[in-house]
Amino acid sequence: MSEVTIAALIFSGVGVVFIALGIPLFQKRVPPNTWYGCRTTKSLSDERIWYAVNRITGQDMILTGILIIMSSLIVFMFRNQMNPNTAAVALLAVLIMSTTGMAVNSLRVLRRM
Repeated sequence: MSEVTIAALIFSGVGVVFIALGIPLFQKRVPPNTWYGCRTTKSLSDERIWYAVNRITGQDMILTGILIIMSSLIVFMFRNQMNPNTAAVALLAVLIMSTTGMAVNSLRVLRRM
């Protein structure tokens, strides 16, 4: 198995984890806590704010997971033409940019509340 294939599989697994963690947040099944979700002083101070912000966070986590999996599939499709370092950097860039976007969007929603 090539290094590019391994990288694509690892990042696909990361995407699945993002989706699995995002679903309960999106479904408002995670009560306020200090371990999991968008945890700020403001979101922990009011259950209404907690559930509203974490619904958006969960939705963004699901979308991020889908984006990571799609990127991994694209890298896998071109595995024979890609350098392993290029594949890893591309997948890591997608992970970092999408996670940053998710965090920024969650904080933006939180500020409006």
